[in-house]
Amino acid sequence: MSADNPYADQTEQNTNTPWLGGGPAVDVDLDGLRDYATAMTNQQQDIASRAAFLQPLGEMPGAAFDGEVLGEADAVRARLVANAGEFTVYLQKLAESVGNIGNAARVVANSYGHTDGVSAASLNDVLFAYGDKNVARPAGLPDNVGATFQDFQTAVGPPAPGATSTAWIPASSTRISSHQTLETADGPNGERRETLTFAPPGGPVTTTTTTIYRASGETDSVATTRTSVEQTGDVRVTVEERFGADGGRTGTTETRERYDGTELAGRSTDVRDIDGQTVHRTFETTDTATREQVTVTSERNDKGDLVETNRVVTGIRTDGQTSTPAPIADRYRVNG
Repeated sequence: MSADNPYADQTEQNTNTPWLGGGPAVDVDLDGLRDYATAMTNQQQDIASRAAFLQPLGEMPGAAFDGEVLGEADAVRARLVANAGEFTVYLQKLAESVGNIGNAARVVANSYGHTDGVSAASLNDVLFAYGDKNVARPAGLPDNVGATFQDFQTAVGPPAPGATSTAWIPASSTRISSHQTLETADGPNGERRETLTFAPPGGPVTTTTTTIYRASGETDSVATTRTSVEQTGDVRVTVEERFGADGGRTGTTETRERYDGTELAGRSTDVRDIDGQTVHRTFETTDTATREQVTVTSERNDKGDLVETNRVVTGIRTDGQTSTPAPIADRYRVNG
């Protein structure tokens, strides 16, 4: 049943927008669009990398107010952790939005990549680039371009969790030999992770191979890590080499720890790329008396130089009380 609209003519006039149609076409500078898309992609990667610096914001409140604390301290802890989480999500969405804008610009440029280079893009082509399903696919867009992320997920299924993701649920642990152990875990969508660890008795090197299978049974990824530990005096050096499915080295992480007795006095971590160049460095110093910590993070810039990108200073340690002290009022009580 439909109600009569006595104002059909007025509604048509008020909602009709002929000014949105026609008009001059949008001139497209293909080279400029591609450069713009590249800049957006670089910004997306930069935002994503810097988001890792926010990790201490979510960790430090929990460490500062550990265990049973006053209600006010618990409220502060919860608010600080919540704020850090919201800020992290904001940066994630910002990076995603910047990437989407860059992808749209690249799609428009690709739509005219096989033409005379002076064609103009219609608004429908721009709408298609932003995922509007109600407009036609641009005629000049190559067949291998234009699938959305949702289309890709529908075709291949949801992505498998990362090897270190907390989404994996341990399933089994089998000791194959005195040197080898096989651990399996189940993913949220039918995936399977197998971790084979080879650790010879008394040997300083441990090799771990992680294979992730999709729900269909196809291999999603294979990665091998070889970890060696060497102790010289008060310095411990841990080297982690990473290899891909083809056996080629994909990167190395070297961590040096210096101890003052049993207390950690300093730690430096270098992350190197496939060519052995340091791309990320974290240097942490700890005052063994007060436990004050200074953590400096550096990254390699476009010129190949390591530059400081983040610095975190953690204040001196305050020891908790092992027992409940006597009330302050006791010293002022009058006997009798």
